Amino acid sequence: MHVAGTQGRCCVSAVFEVALIGALSGALAYTLFWTAYVLFMPLLALSLGNRGAVASRSDSEHKTPFVVVIVPAHNMGGVITRCVSAIYASEFSQTALAVYVVADHCQDDTAARASAAGARVLVREEGPPGKTYTIAWTLEALAAHGVEGDLYVVTDATARIAPGFLACMAERWRRGEDIVVGHSVVDMDNQQWFAQCLGLTLVHRNLQNATRERLHLSALIEGRGMAYSHHYVRRHGWALALPTNRAAGTHPTEDWRHGVRVVEHGYRVSFADEARVVTPLRETLSAATRQGVRWERGRMANAGTHALTLLRRAIARRDRLMVFAALDGIQPPVAILAAISVGLALAGAFVLDWQPTLAAASVVPVSLILIYGMMVVLRGRRDGIRARMVLWAPIYVAWRCYAFAVAAIQGLHDRAAPASGPGARKC
Repeated sequence: MHVAGTQGRCCVSAVFEVALIGALSGALAYTLFWTAYVLFMPLLALSLGNRGAVASRSDSEHKTPFVVVIVPAHNMGGVITRCVSAIYASEFSQTALAVYVVADHCQDDTAARASAAGARVLVREEGPPGKTYTIAWTLEALAAHGVEGDLYVVTDATARIAPGFLACMAERWRRGEDIVVGHSVVDMDNQQWFAQCLGLTLVHRNLQNATRERLHLSALIEGRGMAYSHHYVRRHGWALALPTNRAAGTHPTEDWRHGVRVVEHGYRVSFADEARVVTPLRETLSAATRQGVRWERGRMANAGTHALTLLRRAIARRDRLMVFAALDGIQPPVAILAAISVGLALAGAFVLDWQPTLAAASVVPVSLILIYGMMVVLRGRRDGIRARMVLWAPIYVAWRCYAFAVAAIQGLHDRAAPASGPGARKC
C-alpha cells in the first residue's frame, strides 16, 4: 500500500510537471513572438531605411486640394471654439477650406459656439449617437447638399491640429495617398499620471506607424487626426468603419476595424509624422478607464473577426501588406505583454532548478519589453513627456490589465446576449 501510494504521488507530480512545462513553453512562445514583433519591426525599419515608393496624382501634383474638415461633437461647448480656431489658424489657404462641426445629439450650446467661431454647423438628432455613426451621416449629408472635397479631414472636438497639419495632409494627397493619419500628442496641460502614461501609448503607436511608413506597410488608424481622399469617400463613404452586425450593448469602436478593412479592400494607410494634433485625452481616471474598456472591446471584436479573416486571405495570396495589417489587428496590447512577460520571468525562477534552459528563456520577453519601453520613453521626450513617467509603469500596466479583463468579461456577455438584429456578434 505504501509503495502504491508513493507511485501514485510520483505519477501526479510527473503529470503536474509536464503540464507546467507545457503551459510555460506555450506562454513563452506566444509572448516571445509578440514582443519580438513589437521591438524588431522598428529596428528593421531603421536598418533598411525608407523603402516606400513616392507616388503622385498626375493631375494634381501642384494643385491645392479643397479640404472639408469634419468635427463630430457631442456636448463640446466648452472646447469647440478652441478646436475650430486651431483649424482656421492653419497654414493653409482659407479659400480651399470648409469646416463642418456636427452637433451630435447635443444638449448644450455646441452648435452656437461652433457657428460663432466660423464653422458651418450640421445638427444631428436622429439615429444612434456616437462618432462612427456621426461621420457616416455627415458624409451622406454633405453629398446630398452637393458638397464635395478633394480631401476629407476628420478631427476630434477636444483636439487641436498644429498649424502645418492640413498642409501635410494635402501634400500626402498630392503624392497619391488615399488615407493618411497624423501624429497625435498628449496635451501637456493634462499632467494627470494616467494621461501622461497614455501619452506614452500614443508615442508607441506613432513609433509603430513611422515604422510601417518606412517599410511601406499600412499604419494603424488614429482617429484624432486623419484624412480620406474623394476617391475613397466616393467608393466607400464610412461603410468600412461601421460594424457589420450590431449586437445589444456594444460600442462601435471603429479604428481597429477600419484599419483592417481598408487594407482588405486594397488601400494602404499612410502616416504623416509631421502632421501633429494635440489631444488632452481624458480628464479623470474613471473616464479614461471607461474609454480604455471600449478600446479593448473594439480590439478584441476586430481581432476575432476581420483581422483573422484578413490573415487567412493574406496567407493564401502571399500579400505582405495584408499579413502585417492582420497581425497588427491581432496583436495584444503592449501592457498585457508586459504583464505576461513579468509573470513568465517569475515562473522561470520557480522552475530554475530542474528546467534551467526554460528558466533562462523565460527572461527574454521581459528583457525585450524593457528595451522597447526605453525606446518609447526616449522618443516620448520629443513630445514633451518626461522620462520619469516610466516610474508609473507598474501601476499603468495593472490599470490596463484591469481594463482588458473588464473588456473581456463584457465581450463574453455580449456574445451570450441576444442580438438586436440579424447575426449574433458585433464585428
